[in-house]
Amino acid sequence: MKIHAILLFLLLTSGIHAQEVWSLERCINFARDNNITIQQALANVRTAAIAEKQAKASRLPNVSANVNLGEQFGRTIDPTSNAFSTEATAYNSFGINAGINIFNGGLIRHSIKQADWNLKAATADAERTVNDLGLLIASAYLNILLSEELLDNAKKRVEQSENQLNVTQKLIEAGTAPMADKYNILAQVARDEQSTVQAQNTVDLAYLTLKQYLQLEPDFDLRIEHPIALIPADANPDARPLPLLYQTALGNQAGIRSVDFRVKSAEESVFIAKSGFYPSVSLFANLSSNYSSGFLDYFNGQYIRTDTTPATIFRVNGQDLAISQYVDRYSYPKVNYFDQLDQNFGQGVGININVPIYQNGRTRLSVERARLGVLTAQMQQTQTRQTLKNDIQTAIANAKAAKQQLNAAQKTFDATSIAFQNTEKRHTLGAVNALDLTTAKSNRDIAENDLVVAKYDYLFKLKILDFYEGKKLELN
Repeated sequence: MKIHAILLFLLLTSGIHAQEVWSLERCINFARDNNITIQQALANVRTAAIAEKQAKASRLPNVSANVNLGEQFGRTIDPTSNAFSTEATAYNSFGINAGINIFNGGLIRHSIKQADWNLKAATADAERTVNDLGLLIASAYLNILLSEELLDNAKKRVEQSENQLNVTQKLIEAGTAPMADKYNILAQVARDEQSTVQAQNTVDLAYLTLKQYLQLEPDFDLRIEHPIALIPADANPDARPLPLLYQTALGNQAGIRSVDFRVKSAEESVFIAKSGFYPSVSLFANLSSNYSSGFLDYFNGQYIRTDTTPATIFRVNGQDLAISQYVDRYSYPKVNYFDQLDQNFGQGVGININVPIYQNGRTRLSVERARLGVLTAQMQQTQTRQTLKNDIQTAIANAKAAKQQLNAAQKTFDATSIAFQNTEKRHTLGAVNALDLTTAKSNRDIAENDLVVAKYDYLFKLKILDFYEGKKLELN
């Protein structure tokens, strides 16, 4: 029995140590590495980085090689002699081409600038996604703290109601309280137990919401850290005026930087479109060689024989004259493969100038479309700044209202607590019935719940202000 007990104790203690407690900072860092939305935003950053590298690579020359191998039949042109031939000929050719842009109206330069602005915008968008998710995680984290505190209060109320039931039973046995008081207390116990079940369900749902943000499985054993001090002692929403907080947010909010970069990118689009009005200049060079099975060495022919052509009759001075011609026949060897590549080796360099004259108005329309894109980006920039200003104004007003609500809830809780304590003492003396006692307790419980809700609501409103100030989201 002792051995079994020791083993059970070791298993329980190892399970306790295996369970990890997550802080708010750890939750945010974990989501940054695992949340799908953030991973998509980071993928967009990598895509923009590749586009920037590609734009910069446009300044480099391009080099390509080509190889052709085949056989031609019928009446074709020999690639080595450019003469017509009816014999089947095998051929092989090689070529290397290179080119580089010298001038193209600033297309490459402005494309590189635009790609750089797009990369900065994508990076800012990813940062904004991380910050927005961090705010959602902070809200879910605080919601868990709120739900667990409400659950603890619900459990304490069950204990208090059971203690009141014991006191009421003693008063009934002493004859100072009617039996009906017992049933009132029993009803109160049942209501408190029901509230405990509801509070536990709320805690479970709050944890589920946080797990979904963290991309964790529903059965993952997650427990969060409970900070000692939540609301800072120097917290004062009145000390954060709108103009100052708005100017601070303009400098640290990733969403503002993103729209600013988008405007810069749109402005580069105008220059890119205007490059179509200018001529383009490029240099090119090439190397080539080829081989043909029909290429003969006419310098090293071997004599075979001399043939006499058939006589041709000419009439000269009234007399027929027969004239024949002697033709020497030679056998010419084929030039071998590598000698042909050497003899047919050619090079070329040149400059290419392309001057646009008329393009059906496409360039002009492209410029107008690019300017409209700048206007759209500027309107989006103005709208984003106005939205930020409105959100900050609302956040300040909400924080002030939450502070007043917290102060009011604290006063109500203090008053109902004193009233409940007084009613409880009078009930112990038999001066009031159980209905008055349960009514006072219900008022105190409602005020306590309102106080807890007001506390966490005020804390979250303060964290929103910290978010606009660019402060790190943390509770300690």
